[in-house]
Amino acid sequence: MRTWRGRGVVVAVLAIALASGTVAFSSSGGARPERVAAPRPTAKATVNAVDEARTAHDKKTNKAVTAAAKKNSPPVVAAAVLTPVAPTTTPTTQAAAAPLPTTTTTQAAVPAPAAPVVAPAADPAIATLVAQVEASGIDPGSNWSWSMGDPATHCAAMSGAGTGCTYGTGGQEFTIFAGSPNLALVAHELANAETQNDAVPALMNEVTTAEDGTSWSPTDAVASCLVEQFMGFQDDAAGTWQCSAALGAEVAAHIHDGS
Repeated sequence: MRTWRGRGVVVAVLAIALASGTVAFSSSGGARPERVAAPRPTAKATVNAVDEARTAHDKKTNKAVTAAAKKNSPPVVAAAVLTPVAPTTTPTTQAAAAPLPTTTTTQAAVPAPAAPVVAPAADPAIATLVAQVEASGIDPGSNWSWSMGDPATHCAAMSGAGTGCTYGTGGQEFTIFAGSPNLALVAHELANAETQNDAVPALMNEVTTAEDGTSWSPTDAVASCLVEQFMGFQDDAAGTWQCSAALGAEVAAHIHDGS
């Protein structure tokens, strides 16, 4: 670049000299050319002319270099930026399996077996009273038993908070209690069972004469005498009959004469 720039300066200086008319030639024949004196350019004008020539040369040079660079430079290819595309997953919808057909078998209803008849549970309070009466000496016998139920099934209808009925069949004695019988009633029914099991006819006749129809029956009269003897009180369970202590002692002494 410096070499080219130096040659341009020489050419520019020469052009300036010619333009200023320093050298002049005459066209008249044979005559020696006369040197015409021209005004010498000033130093400032010379410098300006050199700078303009240099600038013009530099512009040409730059254009040439730029053209060469464009000619030799490889074409610029715009690179396309590829954006990765996420793989798409297509959801697979699976049809729900149809439920298997169910077969309903209708079975004829079988009648439930009849519930067994269960005797009512014994009242613990009555059991305690029974044990108390037996401990006193009244003995209904080994063939006797008691239960809870309806006394009217085997005896006449009765009323009250507690009732009882004693009956015998097939050599067995049974007492049925209902409600909440008191100690006097429980003792009277156990004495009834003992009377029916053991009382001899002679004793029955003696007590029947003594009660004279004031008792519900000769059996009830004897039972009240046993209660008076062994429990020490009137049970008031045989009508208006009141057994004396003397008769009660006699009944207790002879109740088992036939055994």
